[in-house]
Amino acid sequence: MADCAFDSPFSEAAHFYDFRAPYASQALTYVRDAIGIGQSSRALDLGCGPGTIAIPLSQMVGQVLAIDPSEDMLNQGRIRSARANCRNIAWLCARAEEVTEALGIFDVVTMGQSFHWMDRDTVLRRLAAIIASDGGLALISPGQRRPQESWEALAGEVIVRYLGPRARHPQMNPEPENEPSLLRSGTFSRFTVREFSMQFERDVPSIIGNIYSMSTSPRSAFGDRAALFERDLTESLLRLNPSGVFKEQLETQVVIARKQDMEFIG
Repeated sequence: MADCAFDSPFSEAAHFYDFRAPYASQALTYVRDAIGIGQSSRALDLGCGPGTIAIPLSQMVGQVLAIDPSEDMLNQGRIRSARANCRNIAWLCARAEEVTEALGIFDVVTMGQSFHWMDRDTVLRRLAAIIASDGGLALISPGQRRPQESWEALAGEVIVRYLGPRARHPQMNPEPENEPSLLRSGTFSRFTVREFSMQFERDVPSIIGNIYSMSTSPRSAFGDRAALFERDLTESLLRLNPSGVFKEQLETQVVIARKQDMEFIG
């Protein structure tokens, strides 16, 4: 594996990840049951961030290898896992495109809102060699409904006033959707999609932190206007909802692709 001397768009955002909406609790339970993993299983979490999936997943399997290209994200993950008393997670700084058979065989590979940062075709080819014959791949992300939260459109308008229109990050895969690459892969071309609902509540500081957790709107992008942006956004949000408490109904999407033996794909 190469070292981590490469740029990550999430080095700054790592410190704001606590403000992101969680995944529905049923999502990982579904992954466990759909792929059939348990305490004897080995899991790989690619683009693991601060352990959003790796930490709860570690309670379901024997061992988790959590990989991310940002050492800042991994450090946050180590802190979180220590607080949760998780002792079966190994953290590795690397790109998903670097995974090889030297890492061993995994019963499940998970990705939470990370696949769109990768060269998907390369990653799927490499995963085909390291996922067990009866294993599978799980992609976990917010549901298809947009926006997911009631404040997003208003916040987007305020952000544009300060940063201008937000384009797709240049390091993202140019193909917006995950599914075409799964279909091209052959090995993971048969997949199922499920969505799970949950209720979530946040306040204004949580919204501001969530915005700063995004690659397109880190706090540094606002420069010396960050405090002014926070004041303007707070005033706009309180006009929208004077209570300052936003009660949301969110969805988590799970794509499960069981590994297929290429010899039997016609």
